[in-house]
Amino acid sequence: MLKKNKPAIQLFYTIVFFVLVSIEASAQVSVNSPYSRYGVGDLATRQNGYNFSMGGVALAISNPRYVNPFNPASNTAFDSLSFIFSGGVSSKIGTLKTDQLSANTNYATMGYLLFGFPITKWLKSSIGIIPYSNVGYDIVDKQNLTGIGNTNFFYKGSGGLNQFYVNFGAQLTKNLSVGATSSYLFGKANLAKFIYFPDSTGILHTRIDNYIEVGDLTYDFGIQYKKPIGNDLTIGFGAIYAPKQNVSAIENYLARTYSGSSTGVEYYRDTIESRIENRGVLVIPEKYGFGVMLKKKENWMVGADYSWQNWSKYKAFGVSDSLQNSMQFSIGGEFQPNRNAVTSYWKLVTYRLGFRYNKTYLEVRNTQINEFGISFGVALPIPRSLSTVNFGVEVGRTGTTASNLIQENFVKFTLGIDIWERWFVKRKYN
Repeated sequence: MLKKNKPAIQLFYTIVFFVLVSIEASAQVSVNSPYSRYGVGDLATRQNGYNFSMGGVALAISNPRYVNPFNPASNTAFDSLSFIFSGGVSSKIGTLKTDQLSANTNYATMGYLLFGFPITKWLKSSIGIIPYSNVGYDIVDKQNLTGIGNTNFFYKGSGGLNQFYVNFGAQLTKNLSVGATSSYLFGKANLAKFIYFPDSTGILHTRIDNYIEVGDLTYDFGIQYKKPIGNDLTIGFGAIYAPKQNVSAIENYLARTYSGSSTGVEYYRDTIESRIENRGVLVIPEKYGFGVMLKKKENWMVGADYSWQNWSKYKAFGVSDSLQNSMQFSIGGEFQPNRNAVTSYWKLVTYRLGFRYNKTYLEVRNTQINEFGISFGVALPIPRSLSTVNFGVEVGRTGTTASNLIQENFVKFTLGIDIWERWFVKRKYN
């Protein structure tokens, strides 16, 4: 007799739980990076469990047991009867330091939520929520200005952007696949600036509040080509392209003068400038990416990516910023000793290693802000299934202490689960 597919029902409730948690967490992403106050914030790295531990390598690789949201053409690797669920959390521990000072930072958040499934034998799809950028800083800049005296500049910000995406990958020939992604980019940022004169009773202080909310569709495209080259080896190439896009946004901007009191209460005097419900666009510039990979069946794989984005063309509400063009290079791979081992669990484990170097879109005090990370991780198989628990660590550094700037040394963690199910097959038993 036919029975209900209990594993599928259990998976369904697991997915519902992760969806509810991720929606709540998307509004609570928290970072502490002074560089996140520029542009759209601190751009998120590829932090899903599969790509994260390999330096973020993604553009030329695909795997029937994992969702790769960074090139839609990779969907064609999915089995025609499978359903893949992937979810995980991310955290970061860091130390901010200058030539004289240092401070510790940390945060944790829902990292990603992904689903992959077939539509036909040649058309596969995935949907998910992934972070795009994070904003979080609390900075005090104390200066002694000529003719004014001691002046304190306070900068505070929080929020970020996320992507809810749907993409499709189509198998055109045995070796060639293409794909397209449509994403809804959404999120909020609260940005505030205070100018305070602690030694001057006759000068009014200034407070600027800037609240920005984003919500609009974006899209990008991908392609992958793979070819066997003998001795169980396969070489592959991949590329992505995202055109320049105007993303709708709403700005509420309010600049006021105020005086303080001994109790710390602010008494507002005059409104300097006000823009309420100001509708405009964020111009997200075009992006290119290229990748290559070499693999030997299910034993090992190595790959490398290069991507570039024209951030010098970025604008917010018609105003250009001082951003520079960004670049990222990644290299990494994975190794599984013996996928058919029956006596040693550790031979079934997949081991991953990677490196990435980012030339970010920031140039502060004529100094380029760069970032690098060395990553490693494991995929632990769940017994009697093709599902895995993925754990990854990245150790890296952002910025420099030169020119009185801030350097961040960090350790990032990602913990995720990838569930592979024969979703479309009813199980029989008597």
